[in-house]
Amino acid sequence: MQQQAITFHDEGSGFPIVWIHGFPLSSAVFTPQTRIQGYRHIRPDLRGFGATPPPDGEMTMAGYARDVVDVLDRAGVDRAVVAGLSMGGYVAMQMLRDAPARVAALLLLDTHEKPDSEEGRAGRYKSAEDVAKNGTMNVVEAMLPKMVVREPLRIVVRHIMNSATPAGVIAALKAMAERADSTATLRDANVPALVIVGEHDAITPVADAERMVSLMKAAELAPIANAAHLANFEAPAQVNDLIPAFLARYLETDKAAPAKKRR
Repeated sequence: MQQQAITFHDEGSGFPIVWIHGFPLSSAVFTPQTRIQGYRHIRPDLRGFGATPPPDGEMTMAGYARDVVDVLDRAGVDRAVVAGLSMGGYVAMQMLRDAPARVAALLLLDTHEKPDSEEGRAGRYKSAEDVAKNGTMNVVEAMLPKMVVREPLRIVVRHIMNSATPAGVIAALKAMAERADSTATLRDANVPALVIVGEHDAITPVADAERMVSLMKAAELAPIANAAHLANFEAPAQVNDLIPAFLARYLETDKAAPAKKRR
């Protein structure tokens, strides 16, 4: 049986940016970026997160990427800037492999291209077992301190994380555990990329961002001061200034005009 189409938000006008959230979050984590003027902001909720029901079975990065491409199809968009945060970055890199014609530029936020180590993979499966028995609380509380530096923001981030369903979290953990190495994908990429990273990110540190930039032909590094893993959420003023400036330098919107919104 075909799975239900995922939910997405569609705001603004101009060249489209599709924002792919991380784990265990939702499209709400990109609410600050909808203030970037001159762009159309398409924000899907991946399966089991935000307003989208959990998947019927297991997921893969290819499955998440197909869902995002389906969102673009439903929105009438041929090409978009693809922005991926953390796990969303893994999905963005999968899109670059599977549907390169749909990717006009990359925004890689607090993510990295390497697959899990054996230890990391085992840890994800152990976490999946814990979620199956105890719900998402332990995953949320373990990750929350690494998400943002500022304590008051943790209340908001916890609320976003608590919207995740156990089935969605389990599917995502297993999909991340089995994801492919994207090193060659970035090395072969023929699109411009902005790599954003919080200077205090302990999950995907600055060294990971520097390595990704070194792999790509046209990439810029953007370290964000006083921010951790959710740099876009914790320091939106910095990030929201950097993104349109980068896109203005690299994105040939006149040659890749977006389709109009479908009513």
